[in-house]
Amino acid sequence: MKRSIFTKYFFSLLWFTIVSALFAEEGTKLIAWKPIHDASGYQIQIKDKAGKIILDKKIDTPYHSIEELPSGMYMVRTAPLNLFKKPAVWSAWKDLEIIISEPPKVVKETDTPVILSKQESKSETTIKELTIEGEHFLEATNVDLSKKGDKLPIVSKEVKTSERIDLKVDTTEAKTGPYDLTVTNPYQKPKVVKDFVQVEEPKTYTQESKQTSKENLEEIKKNERVKSNTEVYRQNEEKVSDTSKNISGVKTSESNQSQKQITTPITPKQKVTLPKGKSFHDFTYDEMIVFLETDVAVNCKNTKIPAFTLGECHKTYVILNFASDDNQAVFEFYKLVSDNESNRISAYRYFSNNCNPIFKPALERMELQWKNRTNLDPEERQSLAVELPKFRACTR
Repeated sequence: MKRSIFTKYFFSLLWFTIVSALFAEEGTKLIAWKPIHDASGYQIQIKDKAGKIILDKKIDTPYHSIEELPSGMYMVRTAPLNLFKKPAVWSAWKDLEIIISEPPKVVKETDTPVILSKQESKSETTIKELTIEGEHFLEATNVDLSKKGDKLPIVSKEVKTSERIDLKVDTTEAKTGPYDLTVTNPYQKPKVVKDFVQVEEPKTYTQESKQTSKENLEEIKKNERVKSNTEVYRQNEEKVSDTSKNISGVKTSESNQSQKQITTPITPKQKVTLPKGKSFHDFTYDEMIVFLETDVAVNCKNTKIPAFTLGECHKTYVILNFASDDNQAVFEFYKLVSDNESNRISAYRYFSNNCNPIFKPALERMELQWKNRTNLDPEERQSLAVELPKFRACTR
């Protein structure tokens, strides 16, 4: 009877009191549990991932140093000893993770806050993605975004590496203004970064803000000029083809006049032709635009992606061909000049992370975007502020 009471008492304590590991900047790593009344000591067993018992020891204390064990995953169980120094009853095997907890560090690319915008309609949930870069990040790392008692709800946290954490943040009901970032590792002092993010209302465009700036107008003209040159080139091809057929009813004088119009040279400022034998990385921005305009997947009408990047065409979807770095770089440039903000932000990240060698037309485009940054949504402007300096600093 005494043994059964002892057993029941032991289990009720052990279930809640085994600690996976204790960490501090200085000290000993311990596994600990609450002491069991009338126990004559304890026995602890630890086994590795392969199931091999690597520690089997009788001790007098309700804790034991695991300083000698390297970081990794283990299983642990303990038992109180009776008067004969025999295990009275074993606990169930429990997971034990040994990690090195160090003070976290946070790297901030710019002095300005990360902009998280809200939706115009409150009926729609607004989830924003946020990346934190630094050092010593763990699965057990706690992340908090708050200001004066108000917290931003963190929908998900994914520790990609020890140097990167990806968050999804709900800004639907968030109050506008700056929020501090607090990153905490077990048994370490929190790392606080003031005004890490800024929640802003959706950007509203007044009549004045709709006025196209001079720089933006120049970009529009440049794009229209490239499109126009491409169209002129195609039209000229068609006209040459038509005249070569000697279509009946066309007078000789009219034919000569038509030929004269066709051969009229385009001014150097307007004419952009595709270079031969030149790497995509060394194209100019205008040359890449011409390439996108001319490299049309004629046998795949349900997509506008460059034929160069197309692998297979189906009725409801396409399969991309990324057989080489050039294929993907051209596709990312296609995203860079698209009307979709998410595509552009994704392309900013791609080119800053894959910048050796530098894809010159992308750099030229991003520089132009930066000049016109006042016309961008705050989230895109923040992304460009982070990625463009990385892209500029990249060396061949």
